[in-house]
Amino acid sequence: MNQNRDFYAGLLATAFFAIVLFVLIPIYVKVPSFIPGFAPPPDMWPRVVAIIGLVMGVLAVILAFPKMREASRNQVTSLGTRIMSHKTLIVRFAAVLVVFAAFVIGMPIVGFVPATIVMLGVLFIMTGNFERKFWMIGLTVIFPVLLYLLFTEVTHTPFPEGTLFF
Repeated sequence: MNQNRDFYAGLLATAFFAIVLFVLIPIYVKVPSFIPGFAPPPDMWPRVVAIIGLVMGVLAVILAFPKMREASRNQVTSLGTRIMSHKTLIVRFAAVLVVFAAFVIGMPIVGFVPATIVMLGVLFIMTGNFERKFWMIGLTVIFPVLLYLLFTEVTHTPFPEGTLFF
């Protein structure tokens, strides 16, 4: 087991949520100039989730430093040895980056719900843990649909429907 796993996971989460917060939300979430009453702006909840994810990623990076120091005292290996021993994880990481890029590019075309279902399905497959297939399939389909219904029916915040089906 790699002792730096928590550091890399925190670094990945920090980078992902920073991109969402500072790039994707300002580009894709349109905020009207006037919002009536006490209604929150459309970018409030995505920003809240992105800020919480960013803080959790930074916290994971900070808390990983003691583990990294302990691991550096115990074991010295070259970068090539480490890369070759974690080849599967590196390929999965590259595949996850491709999936996120495809999600960002494909969501305006196919819409929020189908793009999110595909993205969650691929992410569950990337974990490599197939013991709970029923939960993986259920969450892959139910979570995006419930999220869509929550925002469209309760908060009346429309999600991208896509140009392919409409």
